[in-house]
This record gives sequence, C-alpha cells and structure tokens, in this order.
Amino acid sequence: MDHQIDLGEGEYVFVPMRVVPNEDGSEILFTLFRQPDMTDEKFEADMRWVARDMVALKSLLQSQNQNQQNYA
Repeated sequence: MDHQIDLGEGEYVFVPMRVVPNEDGSEILFTLFRQPDMTDEKFEADMRWVARDMVALKSLLQSQNQNQQNYA
C-alpha cells in the first residue's frame, strides 16, 4: 500500500505502508518520515493527521466487518 503524497510543484513524499496478517485480523504498518528542514511543530501536526486517519480507517474497517457478520 505504498503511496506518494503530491506536495505540488513536482515534489512528492514517499509513504511506505503495509498490511500484515495477525491472528484473525490484520495490522497496518505506516511509516511517517520527517522531511528535511521540517519544524517540530509541522512534524507533530503531520503525526496528528496520520493518527486521525488511522482511527478513521480502523472505524471504517470494523464497521464493515460488523456488517459482514450481520449478514452471515
């Protein structure tokens, strides 16, 4: 699930992301690289953004799993 984020003007940030099996579920491994010359504040803001996205993804996947169980 590796992807790139377009920063504009031909600049991209590589974001490695993996999904690995873990018992009856999966784990998502997300790596956030600190960019050169990035301030502490900007990096912390990026970490909060990623954390919100991961919480939203977990909620979405759990609700889909629950819906599948309801139809089984």
